[in-house]
Amino acid sequence: MLRDTHLKINIGYLEDNIKSIQNHCKDTKVGAVLKSNAYGHGAKYMAKSLYNIGINTFLVATLLEALELKNENDNYHVIIMGHTPDKYLKEVIDKNITQTIFTYDQAKLLNDLAYEPVKVHIKIETGFNRLGMQINEDTVKEIKQISNLENIMIEGAFTHLSLESKDSDLRQFNKFMELMNQLETVGIQIPVKHVCDSIGMVLYPDFHLDMVRVGALLYGLESEEKGVLDIKPILSFHTKPSHIKTIKKGETVSYGNRWVAGDDSFIATLPFGYSDGYPRNMYGKGQVEIKGKSYPIIGVICMDQCMVHVDESVTLEDEVHIINQKISVADLASLAGTNKNEIVSRFTSRVPRVYIKNNQVIHTENELIK
Repeated sequence: MLRDTHLKINIGYLEDNIKSIQNHCKDTKVGAVLKSNAYGHGAKYMAKSLYNIGINTFLVATLLEALELKNENDNYHVIIMGHTPDKYLKEVIDKNITQTIFTYDQAKLLNDLAYEPVKVHIKIETGFNRLGMQINEDTVKEIKQISNLENIMIEGAFTHLSLESKDSDLRQFNKFMELMNQLETVGIQIPVKHVCDSIGMVLYPDFHLDMVRVGALLYGLESEEKGVLDIKPILSFHTKPSHIKTIKKGETVSYGNRWVAGDDSFIATLPFGYSDGYPRNMYGKGQVEIKGKSYPIIGVICMDQCMVHVDESVTLEDEVHIINQKISVADLASLAGTNKNEIVSRFTSRVPRVYIKNNQVIHTENELIK
């Protein structure tokens, strides 16, 4: 690994999570969301692991993310859910990537560049107001025009629920389905219709349609749907002390001298900081676990290091648990004032990922040395 600071990712738990999700979805296709480096878990090895157990539709946000996966295995079915600028659409065609579109102009450009049929998913705006084709009196006509393009194959159509309330989600779903029904009346059959993300998949079984887009639940990051499925967090975060010293009463720690020792104290310096993805605003709130005991992070968290107030029992050989069963991603997110997805997607490329199964290391990924 070349660093004591590392993430452990349990592939056995990932496989268990997939089984639980598939049991819940029955015959509905499961698309795995691998954007943001698979929510910080490492997209390349996540894709390989999922592919080996029969999942072959991977959803990402950007062309770069799609190319990373397609360069690993051209058999992956990769869908870009975000926007790809017009000048890069030839890459989509050359790599056989499925592109999300939301205008006729995008479809026409893809069609004119293509030398064989290109698969697209049409994003429909139903109330989230991010990306999507707005529904009006011309929408059916516009999609009909897209379907008539020689080199465009409409594989799918989707929308995104805002998840504000059941009533608002139902309005969005009905708006989407009304458009789908109108398209069928003019002879347009869309094979893969999808509405649900992880939360929607659990809350609204009637909304599953042809595919669900599962991101957070793959990685064991439950929220409103907690307890419905048998899901386990697959990620933990660990390090070892790089230095342990004693300081005198009244001495200070880190930038701004904000932490002052009330007594003579043992201080452990840990080799992780906000450049590894740990939130800087955890100053005065964060804790780590060493040999089953919790210790507070003290002083301002640095780019590469932070300090912990320990006792004389802690040694340089002890494993330090930053995220584990006792200190969860949810706990960290709550203290940092954000959500779980932001916490895990912050983990940077300089943190090695160690993949384990049945308590054995099966792969180590260090993105900085390939």
